[in-house]
Amino acid sequence: MRTQQSARWAVLGAVGSVALAAGLSPVAFADVGDNRVGTRAAPTTDVVLGLQDGLLGLDLRQGGSNAPPLHGSSVPDIVVGADAAAVAPGGAAYSFLGEPGSPVWILDGRQAGTAVPRWDTGDVPADQLAEGTVEWALTGMEGPGDLKVFETAPDDRGTEAESSTPHVLFDSADGLPDARVLPAADSGELSWAFTEPGEYRLTSRATARLTTGETAIANAEWTVRVEGGPSQGAGPSAPASGTPEPAVPAEEEKRDRAGSARTLTAPVQAPEAESADAVVNQKVVIDDSHVDAVAGKMVNGKLRTLFKDSRNPAAPVWREPSSVVLHVDQDAKEKVPANSAYSFLGKAGADFWLIPQVQKQGVVWAGWNTEELDSGDLKGSIDMRLTNVSGPGSVAIWETTGLGNAKVLYNSADGLPDTQKVNLGVHAHGNWGFSREGLYKVTFQLSGTLANGRAASDTRTYTFAVGDVDPNTVTPGGADGGGSTGGSGSTGGTDGATGGSSGTGGTANGSLAHTGGVPAIPLAAGAGALVVAGGAALALGRGRRRIAPVEAGPRP
Repeated sequence: MRTQQSARWAVLGAVGSVALAAGLSPVAFADVGDNRVGTRAAPTTDVVLGLQDGLLGLDLRQGGSNAPPLHGSSVPDIVVGADAAAVAPGGAAYSFLGEPGSPVWILDGRQAGTAVPRWDTGDVPADQLAEGTVEWALTGMEGPGDLKVFETAPDDRGTEAESSTPHVLFDSADGLPDARVLPAADSGELSWAFTEPGEYRLTSRATARLTTGETAIANAEWTVRVEGGPSQGAGPSAPASGTPEPAVPAEEEKRDRAGSARTLTAPVQAPEAESADAVVNQKVVIDDSHVDAVAGKMVNGKLRTLFKDSRNPAAPVWREPSSVVLHVDQDAKEKVPANSAYSFLGKAGADFWLIPQVQKQGVVWAGWNTEELDSGDLKGSIDMRLTNVSGPGSVAIWETTGLGNAKVLYNSADGLPDTQKVNLGVHAHGNWGFSREGLYKVTFQLSGTLANGRAASDTRTYTFAVGDVDPNTVTPGGADGGGSTGGSGSTGGTDGATGGSSGTGGTANGSLAHTGGVPAIPLAAGAGALVVAGGAALALGRGRRRIAPVEAGPRP
């Protein structure tokens, strides 16, 4: 693994707080010699990734003649001016920005004298990458509000930019880290939206798997100042009479801070398209019946990682993972079998909580699903990656094979990320084991190649309330469920840890999940209700390794 933890900070005129590998020239200024500073026609803020000699760089490039300060200065790397104030529109497309009419500060190139911010991988040679892509992640944020980074470029159907639906890349409101896979030697437009004025600190990471088998990592930290409007700064003068000014309602005061804000125009969509792509974002607690916790779907032309609520098979509901609490209650409590095949669960006889591969009354039955995806959406199979587990214990997901043996698919106890390939059009179930009761935040990423050849991914965090936990008091989403587990995976799955050998080398048989009427096979004598049957349609890859997709076929 190649990392920049010990690399020096690269400093060059118009580069702000950046983390660049030693000797890697900032690509934005490759043609600038001596001490001159490159300039742009209009100031902008670009996130630039570069790869040279096996070292990865993550760079905040700022155009314009006014260079930002060196890292460590009290002056921020990015200033979002008062003229960036906007008002969130109605409609589902921009609902991620907040309630309609609420103020938001958006850096999108529409301010006078500025250009559209971009991400840029033009200095990342595709032939040096094992997968032709690099991952960019927002790993942390501190500040008075939330940050949403989204794309508003024309979508895959060729609509105009101003009428296309925004695609959210990062959203701190539903938990971080968020990660996106970017194609090498490419670029795209970005918009940065902040929900409150004030000072923010952002941490970011880039990760690439090289053809040498090593993983290169770059980290960066940036500071942002969002100016709140015409009234921000010295503040109003005190009344001459000394009489206190009347109190301003909180909502009115918040709106006033946006100044003369512009109103965003929501894209116009056909009613049937909006209905077909509707995703519910209202909190719900689920503790029984069938659901597909990790489900892939194309929404407005974008790959999404969603939650498919199939408790009513006739009318399934697609939900945002950040709105769901899965309650794995005391009915799911089991004992670790004495069979050595299950030593990954802990000491024999110890308690653990199980979502079984075969449905058990009184316990939620969680699977995964790619039935909404086909060759018209993606090329080949999809990668389903467990990147992070936060909670009081470890999480393992496994399939039970013949004679009660276990094939481990994911195990946070021996290191993350863990990855499996899932064919398109698959519905599958496995066993989910939690070593201790408490609150868990479990982050999955779905990624693949769109039919147009562009890389796509979506990372979301799922919430599990395990054992004696009141799910009604739990706030879903995010990654704040307690101490991190899973060793090197605790950083959000960007360090390329491979973990143990358990569960490697799996093959896919393409079968659908069993939905009832299957004989129960005990894992071990005395395991009681701990039963499993059937198989999951997948091919397993450990760590960040990838294996060739296996075509779905009938079970023997």
